[in-house]
Amino acid sequence: MQLDACPVEEDLEVVGVTVPPDARLPVREMGLREGAVVRVTHRAPFGARVVAVGGSRIAVDAATAVAIEVRARR
Repeated sequence: MQLDACPVEEDLEVVGVTVPPDARLPVREMGLREGAVVRVTHRAPFGARVVAVGGSRIAVDAATAVAIEVRARR
């Protein structure tokens, strides 16, 4: 499932990121890469999300949230 469709406050594992080439490095630097454990903490208007990655909270716009594939953490 894509990050934009995930429930709030559930641990998720990133399994794929399909952002444009010029956005790959910044997304990876934020910690959004394959294998990372993330948690959606807030849903914002127009599809944006606030995501916990490690000890950080980052805002992710709607287009990026759709480009991040996740699965429920086991």
